[in-house]
Amino acid sequence: MAAGFNKGSVGKKSILLALILTHISVLVHAQQEKLVIHLTKSTPALLKNYKFFVQEVEDKRLIPGSGIGKIIALGKEVPAVLPGKADRELFAYWTFAAPKKEQTYLPLYVTIKELSVNEKKVGPNKVTGDMKVSLSFRWYRNMQPVELTSYQTSASYTRPEKDFEYEKLMKQMLDQALDSFQKWMTNNAGKNPALARSLQLVFKEITASPSEDTVFYSPKRPLIWDDFKVRTGKPGSRYAAAVFTSFGYEGRSYPKNDDLVVEIGLKTFMVKSMSWGRPEARTASTLRHEQIHFDITRLVVEKFKERLRKADLTIEDFDSEIQYQFLESFREMNREQENYDGETGHGLNGAAQAAWGQKVAAEINAVYAVQ
Repeated sequence: MAAGFNKGSVGKKSILLALILTHISVLVHAQQEKLVIHLTKSTPALLKNYKFFVQEVEDKRLIPGSGIGKIIALGKEVPAVLPGKADRELFAYWTFAAPKKEQTYLPLYVTIKELSVNEKKVGPNKVTGDMKVSLSFRWYRNMQPVELTSYQTSASYTRPEKDFEYEKLMKQMLDQALDSFQKWMTNNAGKNPALARSLQLVFKEITASPSEDTVFYSPKRPLIWDDFKVRTGKPGSRYAAAVFTSFGYEGRSYPKNDDLVVEIGLKTFMVKSMSWGRPEARTASTLRHEQIHFDITRLVVEKFKERLRKADLTIEDFDSEIQYQFLESFREMNREQENYDGETGHGLNGAAQAAWGQKVAAEINAVYAVQ
């Protein structure tokens, strides 16, 4: 019984040893089936002063996932892979290097266009390889994507058939990507509208005219009869005088710090050659009536400014909204002018004319008192 027991014990040990050797053999074989490149995080990366943080990484390669190419191991091609999907691995690596430190930091979205390493054997104990990285950067402003810049780099190398520091090379290229974007961001700050965080509206009143035929509005320069170049009435018109007033704007935009400044130059004007007054009607009261027409146009410009302050102006499309509000204000100007002439009987209703004069004068004084 004892002998039988000993024989059985030896047999089990032999089987166990065989299983262990087989398991080791399987592990060695598995290691030769693929190369896993780990992106270990390095503490010195935290010392870099980035002004952004990585919000998201997406993998837009033709074949997304963990695979990044093929390398030569023990004389044959084997897949090169990351421990997990490429977007997750790069997100974990970059968010360690560029964490969110301030609310003012730019939330950066990175798209992987290429991330690869490929090798081939070119001779006895000689392997050539290429590692490539191609990325694009964007962010979202008012929920709209804003494309910023792109980055691509590659490294070619020749090595003997022995261990190679793939991780070191890949980490160096990924670190350079963040450094490159930081440099681009620094160089474009205050210059590139794509980096603007908000829109700043600035108004300027244009009061100087380059044309002798135009009078630009100024409270210090009221109209005079010499501004009305036509000394005959409009054919078929029964009115004593008429002044042609209008308004317009000139716009330009430019980045400043973290804002996009939209500067609007406003001009309120009358055209001499289109304004007329009969010689017998050129009185102070008639001129006052025409001056109030000019004042009303100026007040509509102030309302146009208020419309723009309340409008939903976005950096992506502020121009169309400004044009829309301009047309609405132009219609408002025409309505106000018609109301004025209608209520005053074109200046013949003395009481109504006096009331409009007081009302408009107070509003004009209020506008220029705060400027």
